[in-house]
Amino acid sequence: MYPEGLTVTKSLWFTESLSQPGVEPEDVRQSDQYKGRVQYSRTLNSCRMTITDLRESDTHTYRFRFYTDGPDGRYSGRPGVSLSVTDLKVTVSDTDGGDKKLNCSSTCTLPNTTTYIWYKNRQPVSDQNRNELELRDRTVDAGSYSCAVKGYEELGSPAVCVFDKGLQVKVEGPAATASGGQTVTLTCSSTCTLPNNPTYIWYKNGQPVSECGSASCSVAVVSEAVSYSCAVKGGDLHSPPVYSPKTTRAVILPSGQREEGDSVTLTCSSDADPPVLSYSWFNQSSDVELGTGQSYSITSISSQHSGLYYCTAQNQLGQSRSEPSRLDVLYSPRPPSVSETEVNGSITLVCVSDSNPASSYTWFRKTGGDTTQFGEGASLTLAAGADGVFYCTAENLLGSSTSSEWPFTSDTRASVYAASGGAVVLLLIFTAGFLWMSSVFRELKQRRPADGKLKHREGSVKGMLIREDEQAPKSGDDTYSALNPNTTSPDYDTLTPVRDSPSDTYSALNPETRTSDYDALTVVRPHPVMRRAPENEN
Repeated sequence: MYPEGLTVTKSLWFTESLSQPGVEPEDVRQSDQYKGRVQYSRTLNSCRMTITDLRESDTHTYRFRFYTDGPDGRYSGRPGVSLSVTDLKVTVSDTDGGDKKLNCSSTCTLPNTTTYIWYKNRQPVSDQNRNELELRDRTVDAGSYSCAVKGYEELGSPAVCVFDKGLQVKVEGPAATASGGQTVTLTCSSTCTLPNNPTYIWYKNGQPVSECGSASCSVAVVSEAVSYSCAVKGGDLHSPPVYSPKTTRAVILPSGQREEGDSVTLTCSSDADPPVLSYSWFNQSSDVELGTGQSYSITSISSQHSGLYYCTAQNQLGQSRSEPSRLDVLYSPRPPSVSETEVNGSITLVCVSDSNPASSYTWFRKTGGDTTQFGEGASLTLAAGADGVFYCTAENLLGSSTSSEWPFTSDTRASVYAASGGAVVLLLIFTAGFLWMSSVFRELKQRRPADGKLKHREGSVKGMLIREDEQAPKSGDDTYSALNPNTTSPDYDTLTPVRDSPSDTYSALNPETRTSDYDALTVVRPHPVMRRAPENEN
């Protein structure tokens, strides 16, 4: 009772054992232990509290408090209401054979003739009326179990989970892809009976996720390793994690030495929950997808198949890439190629062959009808006089191969070098002469007089064509050009041949002292027309 004229502004029930001195008591409706199980029914002069799904932990002394608009403000009932819960409960024990034994018991003394009722996932279990229940099959028998006494079914025991970890996370969505913005839906569920309106807690990589508080949660797919789990607030139930693929591994079978023409199978393994949905195979040199599936086979392997291979595993939460595995294909030597290099006048032959493992090289020389081994190693340097036909062989554990023949003659090689040098010198001389003659012809055209004719003036330098208004050049500037009389144009009709002048200079080659650069020169006699004596100038 409270003084008349006051108005009740607030009322609540609280447990005395959980209250602390000097601290406002907590409304049982707000307590995690009672959340979703307590309801108030108020009238003008009373407030009734109903607790559902009673548990032994609900055993307490409950007190009522209300608040008014008066100066004293609040009033509490004493000594309160004591609640003792002696309800049924189910205990679970393991047998020697790994089975589960369930026992329905009570702190109250029940008659020996009591008939018990068992429930699985809130559905009655037929033909079971004793206080004990044995479960053997983990797959079929997993679930939530409770018991009750016949005639008092509304006073059943709290449910317990058997062959079940309490909660589990289900993943809904397609296989993860590399595209951004993809999401999947996670759902937290259990075969056990959960409190009404439970609050869920989600964990990502073991850390709480504040964005989700219900049984379902949408999460973004990420490329790195990730795991999710859930729990029910205020309870001891926690799900095992679901996670993207991890410890992905690529293996090449059979193991050991692999030779050209063999067949191999590449196998990819990965740990994932939910299970892997797709596997893909790649060659590291190109990163182009070779195929899909947990296994990838290559028949009749060749040297082109040698390289590093890796696989990727994908489920709804993400993907994982394995470390690369090497496929090493062994093969016999391919036909060798022989090349030649020259350093400081020495000739070196080089033998090259593609093989795995690497080849050893042997050189042979053929002279006449004899063939002899001439050296070992990839290169062979030839000394002066080492004439003959050379070839090499490449050999490894799988076979051998021989190159084509390479003829070599040191004298011929020296002559070729000398002739080549002389030809270069002559080519330079002829090129310079041609350029000079072209410049002379252009000069003559530019100096042609208005009447189009060139005149030979007395007293001019011998053999030179000059215009009458032009001064004769000095003797030191004399120039010569041989013309073919059969092809010259009328512009040169006034030209006359001249005899050799004492001032002309010649350089005779001494056959005893000249260098080999002039071996390619030949003697050329004067043209018959040029050998004719000049006509008198008068």
